[in-house]
Amino acid sequence: MTVAQLKASRDPVTQQTYIPPRPLVGDGSLREAEMVTVPAQGVLFACTTFQNELYGIVDLDCGSRIQTLLAPGTERIGERVTAHSVDEKGQARFGHE
Repeated sequence: MTVAQLKASRDPVTQQTYIPPRPLVGDGSLREAEMVTVPAQGVLFACTTFQNELYGIVDLDCGSRIQTLLAPGTERIGERVTAHSVDEKGQARFGHE
């Protein structure tokens, strides 16, 4: 099964990755960020339910932390999660590998 890719940007000096992507890096230098894609996989850090949807905080392998939708049954914190598709709005739904 293939792993989806997320649109991101990266600081060419520090290699810090930003998701969602941004045109400039976050240190106030006005340095342009490089547009990149990163694998949508990492470790589930936290999860919660809101209005019958399951949400989680995922520490991606690229070093970024994102809030995302989770597939039903994806509540095991500390385990690896992967998104296998990203919709037209750039949103991924992560589930256990």
